[in-house]
Amino acid sequence: MKKINKILLKNILNAMKDNSNITEIEIANRYFYSERTIRRYIKILKNNEYIKMTGNGRRRKWIVLKEKV
Repeated sequence: MKKINKILLKNILNAMKDNSNITEIEIANRYFYSERTIRRYIKILKNNEYIKMTGNGRRRKWIVLKEKV
């Protein structure tokens, strides 16, 4: 299993806090990681209840529940 990059987790949370409509692709491009890596980290954040997603498709929004990792 790979180590968890806490800096990347914080960056993803900050990006979602700044723009609740941001996509995985936009986050990947901003921080120079693959889309798959970003999805894996978003899954970690969801499973640990740091974020929640509402809506779907174009109406999808991220809600940041906890700000500190």
